Amino acid sequence: MQRFTIGKEAIHHMVINLIRAMGSNLQTRKSSLYSSYGGNRRSNTGICVSATNCKKDFSELMDLATQHYLLDRERGSCDPLYVAEELGQLKGTEFSECKACALVLECWASRERERVWKMIPGWFRLEPVIGAGHQLV
Repeated sequence: MQRFTIGKEAIHHMVINLIRAMGSNLQTRKSSLYSSYGGNRRSNTGICVSATNCKKDFSELMDLATQHYLLDRERGSCDPLYVAEELGQLKGTEFSECKACALVLECWASRERERVWKMIPGWFRLEPVIGAGHQLV
């Protein structure tokens, strides 16, 4: 029961951290992606089309994610893998005006899902135990 409780608490914190990370890390990366090329360019070159519009979009995505996953608990999700997947699709490349920024968001979400998968055993204290020559989980 203790492992479950500790793991459940870690999951809740991860959902909060995913939303915070989406806002801070993606804004920084996107801004540097835009500024390093010095202006508006075509999105199919991998460069931000409009820094102003994309910053506004990311701000709206942060508000939406905060409302849905943190404040609206009965409709939100407590699964950080699901949350990371959904966050990555909020500005999907097929629907976005700026393919470069949408791709940055999708790549971030993919990396976060990989990171979360690796953390789950530790949250529930399921680290492998070695005994009598066998590895137990």
